[in-house]
Amino acid sequence: MSREDDDGGELRPLTRVRLRRRGQELLLTDGTYLFGRDASCHILLDDAKVSRRHARLNVHGDHVTLDDLGSMNGLYVNGVRVTSSQALFDGDWITAGGEELEVLIGEARRARTAASTVDEFTPVPSSNEEDARFRISQPPADPETTQKSRALEILASIADRALDSGRLGDAEDLLKVTLLDLLQEASTGQQIEPDSFEFALRYSLRLAQASGKSRWFDYAVDMLKAQRVACTPSTAAALKLTLKRLSSVDVERLQGYLRALRSAPGTEAMNSVARVEELVKEAMRKRDA
Repeated sequence: MSREDDDGGELRPLTRVRLRRRGQELLLTDGTYLFGRDASCHILLDDAKVSRRHARLNVHGDHVTLDDLGSMNGLYVNGVRVTSSQALFDGDWITAGGEELEVLIGEARRARTAASTVDEFTPVPSSNEEDARFRISQPPADPETTQKSRALEILASIADRALDSGRLGDAEDLLKVTLLDLLQEASTGQQIEPDSFEFALRYSLRLAQASGKSRWFDYAVDMLKAQRVACTPSTAAALKLTLKRLSSVDVERLQGYLRALRSAPGTEAMNSVARVEELVKEAMRKRDA
């Protein structure tokens, strides 16, 4: 079965594959789909933790595979990170950054209302493999920002391999210049782009956990304070996990971040204060033990 697009050209065959996202279902055709924040992607995901070209989905009938395109924050299926081309099945969950998509394969059998689904006879247009490779190779609309993001994605991919294989020294050597440059920018009052900030926070805490060096935990606190970023539940959890793995940290640094949060307006800042107060208490217990 196939349909014609608005220009009279024939679309690729419709399949029984759908993606459910934010309460809507997208019907897919045979072909290749790119996921990400860049306008060249077939399926746009606007979360800041999603890379500009995050992942590739290949659909051939009921056969579906997923590949990570070197994303900064990783790609997960059912909570497990994707490290090679992975087959997908009905009911699988894809996680990219803060975005979640459910894979549906087969006849529509889950209960849903008309308000919770898009017109399933309007498929998302795909590309052939050659066109998908061309899109990946092209620079995005904002060259400067995108080149920096792509460079960080490549660096993250290399660092992940080093950390996963236990080559901590190599990972630290790879990351430290970039991390310190970002902190220098933040300390001078420059606003760090979301991709860069997430990179700095994630990899400083990974280095702290892997090496046991408190200076990388201190780095993360300095970044949060310099950018006046609220301590979200996920950030607090990452800081707490790292703190548990360290013998001690700089309590005064945490207290400085706490003071900055106390002077900030808004409910989120108040919630952040409570989270950081708990971190300060934990840090003081370690110091006094």
